[in-house]
Amino acid sequence: MKIEELGTSCNMKGKAGNLNKLYRDFNIARGFIITNDIFKEFLTLNNVTFGNDIVKIKKQIMNGYFPDEENLLKYYKQNKYDKVIVRSSASLEDGDDHSFAGQFDSFTNTNAETLIDNIKRCWASRFGENVSAYIEENKLIKDFSFDVLIQEMIISDISGIAFSINPTNGKEETLIDMTYSQCEDLVSGKVIPQTYHIAGKICKNIESIEKEKLMIIENNLQRLKNIFNNDIEIEFCFKGKEFYLFQVRPITKVYFSLNNYINTEFWCCFKNNDWTLFNRSLWILRATKYKNARINNKITEDITIYYPHNERQIRAFNGNQPPLDKITIKNHTSKDINEYIKEFNDISISIKKLSPLVEDNINKNDFYNFNKKLKKIIKYNAILNSYEYLIGSLGQALHQKLDQKTLENIENWRNNETNSYFPIYDKIFKYVVDYFKIDLDVKTFKLYIHVEELIHLCDQKIDKIKLLKRIEKRQKNGFVILNLRNKKYNNKVITNVSTFNTVKNRFNELQNDMLKENNFDGIKGQSTFKNGKVITGECVVVKGNNFKDIDLNNKILICEVTTAKDVKYIKDIKALIVDNGGVLCHAAIFSREFNIPCLMGCEVATKYFNTKDIVTFDLDNEIIKKVDSI
Repeated sequence: MKIEELGTSCNMKGKAGNLNKLYRDFNIARGFIITNDIFKEFLTLNNVTFGNDIVKIKKQIMNGYFPDEENLLKYYKQNKYDKVIVRSSASLEDGDDHSFAGQFDSFTNTNAETLIDNIKRCWASRFGENVSAYIEENKLIKDFSFDVLIQEMIISDISGIAFSINPTNGKEETLIDMTYSQCEDLVSGKVIPQTYHIAGKICKNIESIEKEKLMIIENNLQRLKNIFNNDIEIEFCFKGKEFYLFQVRPITKVYFSLNNYINTEFWCCFKNNDWTLFNRSLWILRATKYKNARINNKITEDITIYYPHNERQIRAFNGNQPPLDKITIKNHTSKDINEYIKEFNDISISIKKLSPLVEDNINKNDFYNFNKKLKKIIKYNAILNSYEYLIGSLGQALHQKLDQKTLENIENWRNNETNSYFPIYDKIFKYVVDYFKIDLDVKTFKLYIHVEELIHLCDQKIDKIKLLKRIEKRQKNGFVILNLRNKKYNNKVITNVSTFNTVKNRFNELQNDMLKENNFDGIKGQSTFKNGKVITGECVVVKGNNFKDIDLNNKILICEVTTAKDVKYIKDIKALIVDNGGVLCHAAIFSREFNIPCLMGCEVATKYFNTKDIVTFDLDNEIIKKVDSI
């Protein structure tokens, strides 16, 4: 009998396959595997066939001759195994789609005297009625390999189960159950565990020893999540300070209520007035399809809502989730950012080179070649958005560590609007509207069509009448576009009244809360620089970013955001207060270049203040307040 030691074979699936993959990099109890070949040999030697009834099969297995039993027990004793646990490791087990959790029998406290019988019992559980029912229910193949994993048993001080996402509601948090009993007591429901919900920082009121263990669990979960590229569940234990990984499997089912999620998550609001559904969905496309391989996060969550007669769209992002995780930030340098900017510029040039060819197809009414090039432009643009996300997020996270040349490179990249606005889209949309004889003006069509709908329309995979009905509904009722980690809600447009009202009410509630919080103490933000000054003056509030013909000279400008084209209007202001942005947004760059104080990320400043209010801006304490007089 050939003994397969844990950590040496890469061809297995199930529990053993997952642990083999991790054996060198994680603390895993030593063990060995009774392979499916030995199982098949045993069945053949003992004339066990699948056609027999279950009772007979189990009896044949328990009374059957075990091949090379003597050598197995010799190996067991020579390697000084005392107590072990005998577990199944079926090829269908612990996979991406099905866990088979609890379907096969496991045996703890196994010793040399009970080893052979417990291996047989584990084999016999392969033929249980519950297993047949599970296979039938999930429409799985009936012929699958069945290894048996035997591991040294660790008598733990603490054991537990942990999930990288809350499977009961889809909440982005680590869920941990821990107990002072052994893990089998927890899994079987014999004990009530201590449950921890971790989203962001671990609570201060937890004992330091416990907090240390929770951090170890959290760090191991994140490492495993990156390896499996999936949300995962683990069984673990601690013996003293040593952390042992006992089992790891992808989470196969997450229950997710969209309305509950929107109502319970913390969403930070900010305003946009120029996003069309096409632009927004094109932006999200980069996160879900063309994500840069060096980003460890799946996507950054956000929601956009538009409803008729509202002064602008509302976009929100999940305030509890950083745009990039610590590993991504740690693995990037100034050199990487400069390379990303170069790649960004190269892709932008590719779009500009492709644009005249598309225009030529339009002029010749060559729809076939137009359609091919349209898809290429959309793909390039989505990748471009991915780089923009990566450069902006890394620039903010590494701002204090970047050299001056890189910071200047970022500012030049940020100010170059020709790299992010491509006039060819205006011609593309006009051509599509004309070609398909769509009875809508181009602006409206672009406002209400999703990027994938445009592609499907041109491929004739969606009926024009059906599409126009969707657009009509969005015009009448508004729409919500979601960018969530839950795959069902990646780049999804929602128009049903229940979800629409849930989003709208949640955003109003959050904004009102922010206004109440700031009602007496002023509004906090982030200063682009600190110089000990306190600036007082009359403010001008601008919504919609139209600064033309407004007297801003020596005024404190309060607005949503600024762009490169606004410099000529705002260069003579006294100070700048913006709802949005971070240290590398245009407002921050403008502030540093013109030495004009700026407070960023104020969220609700444009709603809280009114034009002609007298305000005072404390640069060092990063706060702006209303005052009675100058």
